[in-house]
Amino acid sequence: MVLFFPHFSHVKLVYVIMLFMNIVIINPPDKNTIVEFPDEKGDSFLEADDYGYFPPLGALYVLSYLEKNTTGHNLHFIDCVAEQVDHDALIERLKIIQPDVLGMTSFTISLVDIKMVAENVKANFPNCHICLGGHHAISYPNEAAAMPNIDSIVVGEGEKAFTDLVNCLEKKESIEHILGVYTKESIKRAEEPKKDNRFLNSVIVNPAYVDDVDTIPIPNRKFIKHIKYSSILGVSSNLATIISSRGCPYLCTFCNVPYKKYRARSPKLIADEIEECLKLGYDEFHFYDDLFNITPKRLIEICEEFERRELKITWDFRGRVNSLTKEALAIAKKNGCRLISFGVETGSDEGLKVLKKGCNVEKIQNAFRWCRELGIISVADYMIGLPHERSEADIIKNIQFLVDLDPDYAQFNIMTLYPHTEAYDQAVAKGLIEGGRWQKFAMNPTKDFKVDHWEEYVPMKRLVELHKYAYRKFYFRPRYIFRSAVKTKSPFEFMSKFRGALKILRT
Repeated sequence: MVLFFPHFSHVKLVYVIMLFMNIVIINPPDKNTIVEFPDEKGDSFLEADDYGYFPPLGALYVLSYLEKNTTGHNLHFIDCVAEQVDHDALIERLKIIQPDVLGMTSFTISLVDIKMVAENVKANFPNCHICLGGHHAISYPNEAAAMPNIDSIVVGEGEKAFTDLVNCLEKKESIEHILGVYTKESIKRAEEPKKDNRFLNSVIVNPAYVDDVDTIPIPNRKFIKHIKYSSILGVSSNLATIISSRGCPYLCTFCNVPYKKYRARSPKLIADEIEECLKLGYDEFHFYDDLFNITPKRLIEICEEFERRELKITWDFRGRVNSLTKEALAIAKKNGCRLISFGVETGSDEGLKVLKKGCNVEKIQNAFRWCRELGIISVADYMIGLPHERSEADIIKNIQFLVDLDPDYAQFNIMTLYPHTEAYDQAVAKGLIEGGRWQKFAMNPTKDFKVDHWEEYVPMKRLVELHKYAYRKFYFRPRYIFRSAVKTKSPFEFMSKFRGALKILRT
């Protein structure tokens, strides 16, 4: 829509042109996501939606920043995953919106769907500007920018970059000067950034970045309030996810989080956001930081703000065992912390050292014992198929450690060799995997792409069998089943456990 506003300046009549646009940001469908640890049929017995649905907060932050810093545009948000919108249904939704600009978040394993969305959008709305952001754009910027039907990409944190992009499109100005925004042509001229400890070394073009995260507006959840988000480990279908910080300075060998500098939001703003969520009817809060509890002091400061506001809430977080004290956990429990998910990964000091976890078995055992004593539900995130596991016996011993640790829940994975990680580089150097396969996939994504794993000692087929064994071994213990039944507090929690048990039984 174009509006003309007359502006009188002395004797000249000037018309200011305002171009109002229909802008939509989407989380694309996940109908063709690459299976990370398939069985012999190519299937995974646990899919992403088995763990619940979580809002794509990064994309919501981008749209909320745009809303705060522009006027007149019609803004829309579609979460195709949580709303179970397939490719055909997405186009029907977009026909109602008639988008001028479409922003799309991305992961590399979702590229088949991303390519399909871009093709379908251009076929139906040829003048729509498609901008790709998210994790894939920062991992593979050259390949992302070269994708057919993609007009621009945002590398890095997209709040300001995407808003600047929209402003330039509105004024029909060049977008090539915007930090973090690249096109097929401009990325060819992009300078390689100097070494910057704020990022992984794999960041190969200058990215957009937010130094002061307190300057970013709280996400406007009116865009997603109609969607029921929940966690399989939660107690409600009114779950809100919150980010209290950005970045993680740790150097775990298997992790490719691109932002290494830790930037914390103020406890006051975190509490402000929770109060806004309460007004909208949310009653459970999941902190989705890469690293929530960087120090015990940080955890205590957030809890003290909750206590000062008299916030009576149920919340949980993902944390590390080496930055906890029992005192901090006790304060968290007092202020509503229900559950903590710890990245345990493996059960030996040797393995923890190989993975560069920065902790030891004693710290793991202390953290879980303290949670048990304080009545905080504990979750252990765990992996098998690790470089130090030299036989099936090693893997079974590793699984037994977690059974003996006896957390309230366990989530098992087979370690995936993601590019831009130390473990991936080690596997390439050993000749275990072929380097460059992800780049080829990024240029031509197909559904039959196979994700790499560490198969030096145990083949993938057997790792998948041991993955299923780990779940059965942990969850089908009579004592565990009885304890879990006694601790069930709500119909939602009961149904989550029931569906999870059925899933494991059917494998």
